Formats: sequence, structure tokens, C-alpha cells
Amino acid sequence: MISRVAEHCFWLARYLERAENTARILEVNHTLLLDFHVPVEQQWKPLLIISGIHDYPHEPTAERVQQFMTWDADNPCSIASSLGWARENARIIREVISGEMWERMNYYHLWMQTGGGRAAYDGNRTDFYAQVRRINQLLHGIADATMSHGEAWEFFKLGTYLERVSQTARVMDVKYHTLLPRLEDVGSPIDNAHWVAILMSCSGYEPYHKKARLVPIDPGVAVAEFLIFDDQFPRSIRRCLWECEWATASAAGNTAGRPPTEPEKQIAELIAHLDGRTIADVIREGLHETLTHVVDSVHDIGQSIHATFFNPPTKMTQSQTMGGMTQSQGQS
Repeated sequence: MISRVAEHCFWLARYLERAENTARILEVNHTLLLDFHVPVEQQWKPLLIISGIHDYPHEPTAERVQQFMTWDADNPCSIASSLGWARENARIIREVISGEMWERMNYYHLWMQTGGGRAAYDGNRTDFYAQVRRINQLLHGIADATMSHGEAWEFFKLGTYLERVSQTARVMDVKYHTLLPRLEDVGSPIDNAHWVAILMSCSGYEPYHKKARLVPIDPGVAVAEFLIFDDQFPRSIRRCLWECEWATASAAGNTAGRPPTEPEKQIAELIAHLDGRTIADVIREGLHETLTHVVDSVHDIGQSIHATFFNPPTKMTQSQTMGGMTQSQGQS
């Protein structure tokens, strides 16, 4: 496989995952504010920080943030931008993805660009965000059922799970470090509501409550343990890193005796870092520090994947910065 195709497969998956994650946190935040009184500074600004936007020039009101994170073409993390770039990456590798996948992706691109998406957004905000989530889930299902599970598929998986690691860590870190910095807030109803919102933002509410626990545990600690360490939940940091490790090894040519590539080494180091700790160790050392380490490591892994597999030319047609990480997509 040529590097250009691999890169577009990787970024197609990341953009789809990013659109779903953005829709989910917007929907969860919208619902949370209907049920609980949340201080103004904790309402919508954290959603910008999760996406790596620290210099938003306006007052972060509900309508402004939702408009910016949903429709703004100048915001590379908006739903419209993410789906638009996903479709562009799919168009360039049209010969790799299936006809069914391209047809459905094109349909939803037109739905967003014409009146259908805007009408749904204006009519019922919750239903609109749920529809965006279903777009991603449907496209992943079509890809799984209709794409050949070869190298292109492995890069598609790698992009999906690397984006999930980053988003899960960012959501948790912003909640812990930004939303409730006061000790007296810990354990309060609003604190528990935020932890529930974190689970829902990571699509983990039901899996978390269906998991048996032998001893009672503080809700915040239990949620953090689940989202970081759970072996089976498909959005936990550990599980996503395992998937990244398997996809990277397969993409590199999983032959016996082959020396690991640099991305494989970095992923293995991050997994070992987590495996050497329990949730008690993480809380003692600092949840913020652990999550920051994960986010920084994902940044380095992304750079290493780019240098190892994609090897871009000096001049690129598009670049994007998210949370201090510059990536390139859409090579001509």
C-alpha cells in the first residue's frame, strides 16, 4: 500500500470519530444543563477546551458554542468540518472503500451541506446530535462488513482507536482539572452528575453500570478506573491502546522476528505505563498528571505514525492543530 492511501484511511477514521465525539459531548452537556444548575464558567467553555480550543474570542454562551462546534467551517474540530474532511479523504481513496460506504458518506455530506441537517438542528437539537452519532456508527458498520480487512482496514482501525484514546483522556482531564477544582464539591450531587455526564460523553453509561463490582467504591474513582483500565469497554484508554497496538503491528507486517516500528514501541511504553499502576496509584500520583501523560503520548504516537508510515512531502495542502498537535491530511 502506498503511504498516501494509508494516510487517508487513517484520517478518514479520525475525522469520523471526532464528529461523533463532538456530537456526543454537545448532546450530553445540553441535557445536563436542563437537569442541574451549573456555574456559568462550567457550562460550555470546557467543551472548547476538550477540543483543544483555548483562545475562543467570544463569550462562551450555549448558542455560540453549539454553533461554533457544529457548523463553523473555520473550526477544524466542528462537526461540519470533520464530516467534510472525512468525505474528502474518502473521495481521494474511492477505490479502497466500498461503494456502499461511499454512497452513505456522500449522502450524509449532502445532508449536512444542504437544508436537511440545518432543519434537524433547528427543530430538535438532541435528535440532531443523535443522528450525527448514528452516522458514524453506521459508517463503521458498513466499513466493517464491506471493506477487505487488509492494510487499509488496519490504518482505518488505527485512526479510530487513536482518536478515542485522545478524546477519552481529554474529556476526563477537563472534568477533573477544570470543572470542579474545589475540594468541597467532591461527592456533591453536581459532582456525581458530572461523572455521569463523563460516562455518557464516552458512551460508557450502560457498560459501566452492567459491570459487577465486588466492593463499594467512590463513584468518581470507579468511573476513572473504568474509563482508564477496563479491558472490555471499547472506549477505555487501555482497550483502545491494545487495539492501536494490534492495528499498528498488522499494518507494519506482523511477521515473526520483525523489529518493532517506532509507533509500536511508543504504544507499548504507554500500555506498560498504565499496566504498572492501579487506580489507587493514579489517584495518589494525580489523575490530571496521568491523563496529561496519555494525551502527550498520543501526540507523540501520532507524530511517529506520520513519520514512519506516511512520510509526507515538504509542502502539504492542509494542516490542522488540535491541542498542540499539528497533523496533515488531504495530500494532493
